[in-house]
Amino acid sequence: MNIEEYTLAMDTLFTSYERQEIEKYGLGHILDKIIYQHGELIEKNYQLEKKLDSIYEDLGNANLAQTNLLPKSIDFTNILDFSARFIPSQYVSGDTYNVFRLDEDHVGLYQIDISGHGVAAALFSVSLSQMLNANISGKGLLKTVLKEKPFYKINSPATVLALLNEERFFDRYQIYFTMIYMIINIKTGAVQFSRAGHNPPIILRTDGSVEHPQAGGLPIGWDFERSDPIVRTKLKEGDRMFIYSDGICEARNKNKTWYGDIRLKNVIKKNLANSLDETLNDTIRELSQFTGNINFEDDISILGFTYLG
Repeated sequence: MNIEEYTLAMDTLFTSYERQEIEKYGLGHILDKIIYQHGELIEKNYQLEKKLDSIYEDLGNANLAQTNLLPKSIDFTNILDFSARFIPSQYVSGDTYNVFRLDEDHVGLYQIDISGHGVAAALFSVSLSQMLNANISGKGLLKTVLKEKPFYKINSPATVLALLNEERFFDRYQIYFTMIYMIINIKTGAVQFSRAGHNPPIILRTDGSVEHPQAGGLPIGWDFERSDPIVRTKLKEGDRMFIYSDGICEARNKNKTWYGDIRLKNVIKKNLANSLDETLNDTIRELSQFTGNINFEDDISILGFTYLG
């Protein structure tokens, strides 16, 4: 510590009278010790702040990397107009989703909500996304290989959930998750999906009617037999579907009241004449107004698509 730092520390810690009293009783060596310990604390605090800045920078980069992995639009078909919103409660999220081509006629879509928040949940969500990547998965999760043409069979949504459940994620990692997996026939508008503890999707018809099919099973990860129902519906030109994580409906205001499904359905319905992007923007805006906060307690993700026929 140089003389300038020593003088500054003296002025910061003690008044002029206190310094005179300390010196009068011959306790200057104690004063020096206090001053130097103060200097060490300042240095340690500086180093800690540098490390925290580095951690926040890393988390910011992780947030950017995770966001870039998620689809913002789809360019492999003009039959579906797709949009999504993704808001982690922390820097990274346990929510993940994807939409992808299964073959010429079929599109696959999933949304997953990992138990917990933060880095551990985010890393696991990335791992699951890799497993569900139709191009690299060697487990046959999405398709089964056949020996005859067309040399594959698209697995049903219930089969995909059952195959994932065989991994026994809770026994291995103490993690479970909710999920919805959906297959869309873009030629006919036929949709089939299965739910594992996830929120049921909302269907908005062009006449303004709203459907909210409730059939579904338990979350994935625990060691039990599965028999997930498959829900089937058919979309007509202009119909929309919305898939969302529970961070939306379980968001609470200052009175601890949940946002709930009814409010979500109402905001979706009132945006019938608006674009998909406007609908999702209005959803997040109303959710923020309801909670009184732009930061949410849980991860938020919502995706929607319009069937263009």
